[in-house]
Amino acid sequence: MVHLNTSMQRNVIQTLGSIAHNLNIRDKYSEGHALRVSVYSKRLAARLNLPKEEIENIRMGGLLHDIGKVGFSDNVFRNEKRRPPKEIRDEIRKHPSIGRIILKNLHLLSAVIDYVYCHHEREDGSGYPRGIIGEKIPLGAKIIAIADTFDAITTDRPYQKGRTPAEALVILRKDSGKKFDSRLVEAFIAEIEENGVLEKALFPDQTNNGFCSYKHK
Repeated sequence: MVHLNTSMQRNVIQTLGSIAHNLNIRDKYSEGHALRVSVYSKRLAARLNLPKEEIENIRMGGLLHDIGKVGFSDNVFRNEKRRPPKEIRDEIRKHPSIGRIILKNLHLLSAVIDYVYCHHEREDGSGYPRGIIGEKIPLGAKIIAIADTFDAITTDRPYQKGRTPAEALVILRKDSGKKFDSRLVEAFIAEIEENGVLEKALFPDQTNNGFCSYKHK
């Protein structure tokens, strides 16, 4: 495999990050989502004392996790139903595979590609695209899955108002061991309780490092 040098890879990642970030032009729900997921993923990875290189790969995976959505039809972005028609659901389930193809063609690190490809896999095998279980799911993908779900639950959508952080944490804990790695869920909850949640803004507020003072009760 051809590997990009550090400078070229940084430029590619910045370009892909801009594409992921600007998905909100087509989908208002996506506004700031990729950036927040990358920050939450990095925070959880750091809390687990993972090596710096792995933390950075997880951060990149979080930033690029939805890059495959660039291939969505307008029908997906126009959907306002809680449970969309089967053809739209089938299209949505393809985005990890599309993201994998995009990143593989750009010769990004295999770890980042795996995290993007597997971030919708679940502990009990109910996820997609392959339905793999437990230890077969990369750790980085498990981390991104939790961050992605938390931000999705707390974000307003056309068919549902976002839940509070406290409600989102209850949902994560309910799915702990089934959809999500229980050890990671508890670590994420502890991280949110101690350090708060990100502001719902396009970019985190630089004056307070992007955090608000939420504490779980």
